[in-house]
Amino acid sequence: MEEIGIKLQKAVLIMMSIVSMSGMSSCEDRLDSPRPSTGGGKAVEVSLCVGLADEEDAVGGTKTITVPDDPLATARPDKLYGLEVWQYDRSGSFVAGKGASLGDVAIGSSFSVTLTAMDDCQLLIIARGYGSSNYTVGSLKDKSLSSVQGTTAPASTIEGITTEGGVNAMPYILHLPYVNVTEDGRIESPEGSDIRILLRRLATRLTVAWENLPDNTGYDLRQVMLQSIPVEYKLLPDNKDSYPSPLDQYRTIQVSNVTNKGQYTCWAPAVVREESANATSDYYRTKANAPKGSAYATFISQHKTDNKKKLNYRVYLGGNSSKDFSLRDNTNYIYKVTMDHTSLPVDDKRITIIDPILASENNNNLVPTANCFMVVPGGAFCFNPYTYYVNGVSKDNTLLRGWCGLSGSTLSSPIKSVKVLWQTLEDGDLGDPVLGVVTKYAPQTTEDDHTNIVELKNGESLTDARIYCRVATNTVGGSGMIAAYDGDNGTGNILWSWHIWVTDYSPSATANESVDDENKRVQKYTYGNKTQYPMMDRNLGAMAGYTIAPSDKLERSKTNGFHYQWGRKDPFPSTYSSKSPTSIVVNSGQLTPGMLNLYQPDGVSYFIRKNVTSLYTILQAFQNPTVIAASGATWSNQCTRDLWNDSQDNKTVYDPCPAGWRVASKVNYLPFFTNSSYTESNDDVQAMNLANSSSLERDGGAVLYFEDQSSGGSTYIRFTGYQEYANAFNYINGMGNLWCREGKAGDVGHKYAFSIVLPGKVGFANKGLRCISGEWTPRDAHPLRCIQDR
Repeated sequence: MEEIGIKLQKAVLIMMSIVSMSGMSSCEDRLDSPRPSTGGGKAVEVSLCVGLADEEDAVGGTKTITVPDDPLATARPDKLYGLEVWQYDRSGSFVAGKGASLGDVAIGSSFSVTLTAMDDCQLLIIARGYGSSNYTVGSLKDKSLSSVQGTTAPASTIEGITTEGGVNAMPYILHLPYVNVTEDGRIESPEGSDIRILLRRLATRLTVAWENLPDNTGYDLRQVMLQSIPVEYKLLPDNKDSYPSPLDQYRTIQVSNVTNKGQYTCWAPAVVREESANATSDYYRTKANAPKGSAYATFISQHKTDNKKKLNYRVYLGGNSSKDFSLRDNTNYIYKVTMDHTSLPVDDKRITIIDPILASENNNNLVPTANCFMVVPGGAFCFNPYTYYVNGVSKDNTLLRGWCGLSGSTLSSPIKSVKVLWQTLEDGDLGDPVLGVVTKYAPQTTEDDHTNIVELKNGESLTDARIYCRVATNTVGGSGMIAAYDGDNGTGNILWSWHIWVTDYSPSATANESVDDENKRVQKYTYGNKTQYPMMDRNLGAMAGYTIAPSDKLERSKTNGFHYQWGRKDPFPSTYSSKSPTSIVVNSGQLTPGMLNLYQPDGVSYFIRKNVTSLYTILQAFQNPTVIAASGATWSNQCTRDLWNDSQDNKTVYDPCPAGWRVASKVNYLPFFTNSSYTESNDDVQAMNLANSSSLERDGGAVLYFEDQSSGGSTYIRFTGYQEYANAFNYINGMGNLWCREGKAGDVGHKYAFSIVLPGKVGFANKGLRCISGEWTPRDAHPLRCIQDR
């Protein structure tokens, strides 16, 4: 490590229980995998002695940083609080009437439990922990193992353990997935050996110590963060090889009061990832080689004389082997990092040298203006905010010009600043921010500097105004939003905002034919001899488009895209969860578990969304592009039928699609229907050209043919559900709607959407829906697809 000047020493200190079970852990699979039981039925008394293993000290010596002893690393409860023993059959079903809730038991004492004599069964033993007045974890009696997998211990309780006495609140657990309970009252491995009952502490104990030598590096340490840390302490994983799921919620722990030398210790949930064969030494523990979802520490140093110059050191956490990226339960880790290089570490992929340039620098990529811009990772572009692109022609954005006080050719209240409003990470709460990290995030102050990502020039000029944008390199893509303000430095009101869709997907807006290349795919729907332009293969803002049903929940979630209230241009997030909720209560002013999280311009702080149960004017909707508004059936009394489709059937300034594209018409979805003369209907189930009619629910969406009834080109439409009310996202995995650009004639309260609803999933459509209907309300937030506009 000497050649790069950054030293990392890490040690696993203690594993409080190491259970020897020959032949067991190697064949563990999903807990509730169906498998027949090989015997059993007789009730037997089993004598147990439950304890905690002696600590294993595996720390090595160090010549650099000395870390004081952490008493909580070796602290133990004075009892096994809330001890329970439960038995399950091979399928994970609870064995009723057997096992016991034993209360508080002395560590190492013996007791008897009635179990069913059974081969190839499972046991779960848990000391639930006890705080000041309650057990940390509720009773697991009568819960299947699948239900236990969804059970969590309160993070606030575990992370509130700050004294040795407080460790009584810590849960300890042991799952024995393959055991035999014999008729003579013994618990054996499948090979016939006795099993020791040693419970494992639920949490990881993590210490990170550091020392930066600014006289050598020329930089002062300013920020230390622990990133990709799970939010929940789950009792049992649902996948022993890698957990938690990338779809779970993660967070960043920002250490306060950082100096050039210090340390930070905390409890954390386990993070288990598969080993990386490419990480052959610490030097190769990089983002490219780390398994997705690996936890890491970030150290950010600032140049001593040029505050914009920084160094970002990324240290992936894990075991003693360079290939190990796991933080396991019941284990204590210490990481010691020394930064003492005397020159810039230009060749070390673990370190990012940050020397930001203005978004306008070397950026002459003037593109047509629309409410959404598609840009590849690392790409840059600029545009005139006072124009708008329709049918291949740049037109005046008269709406924005009016709000800017246009008189003649002069703007009395022009755009005075632009800022990053929000952005996503690459994979839910994992990965890097897709727009990037702004030079200085200090909102509502003069120090707030976003000019490395977005920059305004000549904001007072109708012809020469330019907004420049440059997005981060080395991401897989995602989305963000930038906003223009009528005040300096992000003050005043938002005048307009633009969706930045960071993606390698680059469909042609002019090719009048289907294209099958995954990154350029467009689809021309022709069944029923329909003549129309090609459409994108995915929802607006989606990470992926598929022609078949994706094989897992993560890939299906990538097809969600964003949701839009009818007539509004601004995107709202969809669901993102490893669980399978059918509905989610959407919080206002705080995070909503199960929804895709948005992030601030600093790339680590959550962007907290709001919703209102009142009506907006059009102007208010533009000033509040992140707020869902809903009152009655609409979000505005100005929601006319022409917002996405003017009286001449042209694209409008409210359209959310990129330049060259527009929201699809209701007629564009007709090739999905078997009856080629079908036009529209309400509340019925029409025959459709389905490729997966027998597996719609399992696939989480529909695969539809658009060239023939049962063959040819196809596309996958996800059952996203939708935000039905300001505070409710409903019908997840039961409904797939796509907005159409038309409003219902003579009825401002209803708009058109293409719908697939599974039977029994939606109360107002219990028999299901397969139709194009004009009965949807503007307040609804559905996904949509874009079609070429010429």
